[in-house]
Amino acid sequence: RGPPHAAATTMTDCAEEQEMEVEALLSILMDDMAVVTGSEAIAGATHAPCYQIVVSPLGDGEEEDPDGDESQRARLGLVFSHTPNYPEEPPLIKCRSLRGLFDAELAACKSMLDALAKESVGMPMIFDLAQAAKEWMRDRAGVVDIVEETPEQIQRRLEEEAEERLRAMRATGTPVTKDSYREWVEKFDAERALKRLKAGQGGPADDDDAAGGGGERRMTGRRYFEERTAAQLEADEKAEGEEEEDDFDFGDSDFDDSDEDLIE
Repeated sequence: RGPPHAAATTMTDCAEEQEMEVEALLSILMDDMAVVTGSEAIAGATHAPCYQIVVSPLGDGEEEDPDGDESQRARLGLVFSHTPNYPEEPPLIKCRSLRGLFDAELAACKSMLDALAKESVGMPMIFDLAQAAKEWMRDRAGVVDIVEETPEQIQRRLEEEAEERLRAMRATGTPVTKDSYREWVEKFDAERALKRLKAGQGGPADDDDAAGGGGERRMTGRRYFEERTAAQLEADEKAEGEEEEDDFDFGDSDFDDSDEDLIE
């Protein structure tokens, strides 16, 4: 058995630590923590006052879902009292229903907190117990934590979303019908004619022409494809028109003198 003065020193240290913890909790929790007495207190708690912490499933800035169930409106009263040798031993704990909690749920929550208190012996633990109770309430109510993104995370997410949309556009492409393609060809031909008219009148060249020294701009792969496609479409339409002609009339002008000599 240790000397009496050592035990007194330990008791004094514990009392100071308990006092400091209560002050810190009151500054953090403010109106959510208060002294309770009578039936709300813990039976047999004689060493220190009983304090109750009101625990909600909602965090700071979160509001109740108007379409949600009663679980988000539930409130837990976490009552604790320091023991003489706390934090070298667990505190006294009691769980009360302030709104919407059943006895079986209160027993389950207290069992969880008792186990955590035994694991935390040797250091102040009330705030950790209150946080554990809050997580239990959030899980019960099905509340999902909203993780705030940093500016770097937001920028990365936006870039990934843009790349995903670009990949989807490349995969599907733009649907082209005969009418939309014909409309594009007409617009393309009109733009080419306007550029040639400007060049013939000595007008200001387009930016692309200016970059190329004012003359005909360099033929790019895309421009080659577009002009070739437009010309091919025109040739195909002309060929279709010729195939529809069943009879061919030949006049005298279709034969020259040399052909007539061959016939004779």
